[in-house]
Amino acid sequence: MPTRRRHGIRHAEIVRLFAARLREVRMANGMTQAQLAREANVTIPYVSRLENGGIAPGIDLADRLARALGVPVADLLPTAAPPDRQEFLRQQARRLCDALIPTADLETLHLLVPFLAKLAER
Repeated sequence: MPTRRRHGIRHAEIVRLFAARLREVRMANGMTQAQLAREANVTIPYVSRLENGGIAPGIDLADRLARALGVPVADLLPTAAPPDRQEFLRQQARRLCDALIPTADLETLHLLVPFLAKLAER
C-alpha cells in the first residue's frame, strides 16, 4: 500500500524498502553518506532523502548507487521487509571485530578490551 508523503506524493512500499536497503548496504560497506554521494555523483542531502524514503530514485540513479556500493542493482531492490535492525547491527559489529582483532596492535587491544568489558557489564 502506498504511503503518504509530506506534499501529497504517495510512494509505493518499495520506496521505503529501497531506502532501508540503501542505508543498510552503505553502512555495511563502511561508507558515509558523503562518500556515497561523491561516488554516485549526487548531493549529500539527496542521499539523505533517498535513505529516508522521501524520494524514489530513477533506474539510472539506482544503477549509479549500486556501482558506487559495489553491488548489483538487484541488491538494492528488496522483495521483503528489511531485516531486524538490532540483528543487522549485531552482524555488523561481529564483522568489524572479526576484521580488527587478528591485525590489532597492542595499543588498539589496550583500548578495545576495557571498552568491550565495560559494555559487557551492561
